[in-house]
Amino acid sequence: MNEAGKKRLWRIIKLMLVDALIIVVCAYAALLTKFAPNIDKEELLALNRYLPAIVLIYLLSFAFFRMYRVIWRYSDALALIRQSMAVVVGFGITFVLNMVMEYAIKSRPLSGNFLIILCSFIVSGICAFRLCLKMFKRETGEGGFIPELRRVMVVGAGDAGSHIMEMFAVSREGMGQVVCLVDDDPAKQGLIVNNVKVSGTSADIPALAEKNYVTDIIIAIPTLSEERRAELYGICLKTGCFVRTMDKMKTVELE
Repeated sequence: MNEAGKKRLWRIIKLMLVDALIIVVCAYAALLTKFAPNIDKEELLALNRYLPAIVLIYLLSFAFFRMYRVIWRYSDALALIRQSMAVVVGFGITFVLNMVMEYAIKSRPLSGNFLIILCSFIVSGICAFRLCLKMFKRETGEGGFIPELRRVMVVGAGDAGSHIMEMFAVSREGMGQVVCLVDDDPAKQGLIVNNVKVSGTSADIPALAEKNYVTDIIIAIPTLSEERRAELYGICLKTGCFVRTMDKMKTVELE
């Protein structure tokens, strides 16, 4: 694993650990909210018994919704909506498993109302943490850069890619800036198109996106086969950036 991959993995691990801590805190806060001041030993033991599974389920739900691929510094309201959906899915799974455990092994289940309160607490806690993370990174300029405009990577250094770059070059202030260009053609490596250098191939997209603080990726290769387009789209999605394809949009809106 290269240095960029290790850095990305460490960032995901740290975020998952913080999420796990938030879920644990929310679980005991929900217990106090639901049962205080009459919390008996059995209720506490039931929570302690199921808590590791609850944490795991929510973390897996976050991973399924690609929440650990999001670069929160550049996130928008849509990312928070997806995060809330991931919490709701986690709640649904825990609720169903709680019922299964109740009838399968006759163990004391967690209260349904408790799980609802827990879900609301986790939504609030996780989303609040993401917003604080976004604000902190933007204010401190982690990595030495405070983004003001959308930073765009164009995939494809042909006619379509050049057209996209010209659109950004003449767009009104505040629309964004093409900061990176990639193409799989070996003959184009190192060439400069509209003042932007071809910096690598599709295999380099994740590393280049992180290095250049890319927020948006535009796939500007209308002639791609369906199979290759899906493969390339998947590579781009793994960066956590907003991905658009020219073939679907015909023209790329800069608003």
